[in-house]
Amino acid sequence: MRVPLSWLKDFVNINQSVKEVDSILTNAGLEVKTIDYIGIPGAELEWDRNLIVLGQILKVEQHPNADKLVLATVEYGADTPETVVTGAPNLYQYVGMGDISHLQLYSPLALEGAQLYDGHKAEPKKVKLKGRELRGIYNKAMLCSEKELGISDEHEGIIIMQKDEWSPDYVAGAPLQDVLGDAVLEIDIIPNIARCASIVGVAREYAALTNQPLRQPDYNVTIEGEKVPGGVELSTENPELNPRFVAIVIKGIEQKQSPYWMQYRLRQAGQRPINVVVDVSNYVMLEMG
Repeated sequence: MRVPLSWLKDFVNINQSVKEVDSILTNAGLEVKTIDYIGIPGAELEWDRNLIVLGQILKVEQHPNADKLVLATVEYGADTPETVVTGAPNLYQYVGMGDISHLQLYSPLALEGAQLYDGHKAEPKKVKLKGRELRGIYNKAMLCSEKELGISDEHEGIIIMQKDEWSPDYVAGAPLQDVLGDAVLEIDIIPNIARCASIVGVAREYAALTNQPLRQPDYNVTIEGEKVPGGVELSTENPELNPRFVAIVIKGIEQKQSPYWMQYRLRQAGQRPINVVVDVSNYVMLEMG
């Protein structure tokens, strides 16, 4: 079972190092087989906290000298925003829209001097970002894809995260380590610790081992609308085993991609994102068991 440390922290405070967490869990019978480091100390590519940060995309304009390049104005906590020359195809839809700060779009921004992976090489090759002119406009920063950050081999477009009521509280200028950096523990769940076969299960065990309170998920659900007689039929063949079943009809679902934060967590936990309905189901299954 793959357990991202950032997901565990939703339910229990973790003040120990990754190695100490490994030791605590393994000694309690939750053997940590491997640890994958992403962007933080211990990773093959550690993201510089000052040079690889989170940027907010304020505006996207067409490059005056190139059809396939755009100019992205990016806020990252400095005195003035940075203009980034990029060919990311997933930015094309925002060209000509003017100020798009209200869309709350965020992306990893690498500044001059940052070390990244070369997104055009088949094998991982580290390069240092240097400023240069691109079709007449000097460029000294980069909006990053997952491949350039060592997250995955995906490099068809840059990472775009949208801030909303469910997302993390993205802040322009925050070190990317604090946003996407993580350690993923591969834990061997054996039959006698099946209670730990979920994120909350591991968090509960860790809370008990470190004498800390467990932050339970919010189980409150607001149910509104008319009853649906005839819409759903339930039958219980063995009521002595399970006397009650409940079904809820949810309407108005739009079949689309899940937000990036959910897709990212699912992939770190070993699940392939598909669409919002499947992803929410898998997310709850992984979190709750």
